[in-house]
Amino acid sequence: MGEAPAVARLRITARGIFVTEINGVRVGADVLTPGWTDYRKRLDFLTYDVTALLRAGRNVWRVALGDGWWSGILSEPQFNLRYGLDPSLCAELQLTDSAGRETFIRTDAQWEATANGPVRANSLYHGETHDARIWLRGWRPAELFDTPAILLEPKPAPPVRIMEERAPVAMTEPAPGVFIFDLAENITGWARLQVSASAGDAVRMRFGEMLQADGTLYVANLRTARATDCYICRGGGVETWEPSFTFHGFRYVEVTGLDAPPAITGIVVYSDLADVGEFECSDPLINQLQRCIVRGQKGNFVDIPTDCPQRDERLGWSGDAQVFAPTALYNMACGPLFASWMRAMRDAQRPDGAFPDLAPHIILEHGNAGWGDAGVIVPWTVWQHTGDTAILVENYAAMSRWIDFQLATSRDLIRPDTLFGDWLAVDAAQPQHGPTPKDLIGTAYFARTARMMGEIAVELGHKRDATRFARLAAKVRAAFQREFITQTGRILGDTQTAYLMALGFDLIPARLRPRAIARLVELIRSRDWHLTTGFLGTPLLGPVLTACGRTDVAYRLLMQQAYPSWLYPVLNGATTMWERWNSYTRETGFGDVGMNSFNHYAYGAIGEWLYATVAGIAPAAPGFHRIRIAPEPGGGLTSARAKITTPRGVVSVQWKVRARKFHLSVTLPPSAIGELHLPGAPRKKPIPLPPGTHTFHSTLP
Repeated sequence: MGEAPAVARLRITARGIFVTEINGVRVGADVLTPGWTDYRKRLDFLTYDVTALLRAGRNVWRVALGDGWWSGILSEPQFNLRYGLDPSLCAELQLTDSAGRETFIRTDAQWEATANGPVRANSLYHGETHDARIWLRGWRPAELFDTPAILLEPKPAPPVRIMEERAPVAMTEPAPGVFIFDLAENITGWARLQVSASAGDAVRMRFGEMLQADGTLYVANLRTARATDCYICRGGGVETWEPSFTFHGFRYVEVTGLDAPPAITGIVVYSDLADVGEFECSDPLINQLQRCIVRGQKGNFVDIPTDCPQRDERLGWSGDAQVFAPTALYNMACGPLFASWMRAMRDAQRPDGAFPDLAPHIILEHGNAGWGDAGVIVPWTVWQHTGDTAILVENYAAMSRWIDFQLATSRDLIRPDTLFGDWLAVDAAQPQHGPTPKDLIGTAYFARTARMMGEIAVELGHKRDATRFARLAAKVRAAFQREFITQTGRILGDTQTAYLMALGFDLIPARLRPRAIARLVELIRSRDWHLTTGFLGTPLLGPVLTACGRTDVAYRLLMQQAYPSWLYPVLNGATTMWERWNSYTRETGFGDVGMNSFNHYAYGAIGEWLYATVAGIAPAAPGFHRIRIAPEPGGGLTSARAKITTPRGVVSVQWKVRARKFHLSVTLPPSAIGELHLPGAPRKKPIPLPPGTHTFHSTLP
């Protein structure tokens, strides 16, 4: 290079994971790039300004590739799923000199490659092995691949980055030479190792979420994921290393292979999304629950919304995503992540309109109630929180096809049984066999998504579609009433989830609502004020009970400490949300190892109710153009506060109760319109609120 370029831009992507450097300096702060897309349909690329890294004369540009989601095994071993066998690179370096002339250096036949480097093995599930004694050698001409017929697009959402670093709070040695470091919280990422050892010493770091009773690492719930990194020392002084091509879900790091403990730092990674919400109240257990929700969200927002970050799964389950989306958007500015993920939902949509159970889609079926419905519910929810209609426009045709699929595969507008039902309901004989009828669940979701599509069509100006969807929603509602509701207001299945869906999705005739509400409360009371719901029913408990005027019952469920309840895991040491209410108990130990994640955000959907009812902040119009302020104290709480950065600005609410006196402070941003519902006041008479800070004092009923 005759002179250093005036401007240099690097555009780069890979099937697999890449790490690139120019003249020995790593490019960018992103990790696990370019992320996970449906490689059969599209691939994201990233652009970096590398002007400062280039110089006149000779420059060295290197790229290391890992298997990642492309050529690494995905899901359980019996499926043996992978997209391809070898990772591959696509990149160009655009150089602009001081005269404006451009030169492009691209990945072509001039490149050289080698598999003889220090990274000896890498897998998202099993970990990374790095031999620091090995230098790059054995260069040969790079193999050229045929250009795949896929879309190559700029990465639309913030990439994954190192967001936090955590020092261990304790170290134990349950057996000689076995050192276990406790990071205090369940995180997603890896450990940075600092060690001084002899050449050839192999330091193994194994990762787990919990400890056994004897203090050893618990890994049975990881199933076949080995979750082990190995660093083989170069020798000759202090060495610092961390992996590039794997991640783990863990709280504890077990280190073996050394006579003395090394230095360990926990590296926390997740998609670089801004925090937008804060919630806190007078009860420390509820505050810990909120921290569990947020940590679980961050640990599972690794480029896509996953179900868990630790075992041989880590997949983008659509049912989990749709139930948690309202809470997620209160906590973080994750609209771009959901918009990006919806591309994978569209990419895997079948020609008949069925959305997949998970995205990117690699396994299982399409069109299951509560899972495929995410294709409508997630864009609708993002719109409600952000006011941005772009996600509606992008997905409108796909969402319409989903409605058409449900219509075409229904019998007299009643949906057939599908796979999951109210997944992991407390009384389920097996996870997918809960007591709530599956055809009821599917028909309820059919009515709900048809109604949502009617609202979306109105927003986008599709008048004919708006009429069609609204009429269809009304017909499905009538079919639901005919098929599942008796003349006395009983609902088929007679479960908490059945009543929650019927009430929450407005499927019950007005004259029967009081009876349905009373029966729902009776079902909760008959279980000694415990929930019996699964993944689909649980998120509805708080919002539906509040909408039905029974916030007292919602609080009673929230404050319940016995199994099953939100606080039961908290009292048993949870630092993130658990997959099961009893994933671990001090009395009986660990639950079913076949499905026992300690970082599974689905039940964290209660967070929406904490913000919207306990604190009392909710959008009254998409994008918080109008803001509903309706705090409802209860449950013995004496105070609560929340702050949310909305598209209109920061909204904050703070209240306290003293001797039946309710004291409230509300701050609304400029250009926002607020409507206040004070506790006990008639719901149809809100107090209009202009921007600014307002205080109110009232007596509780």
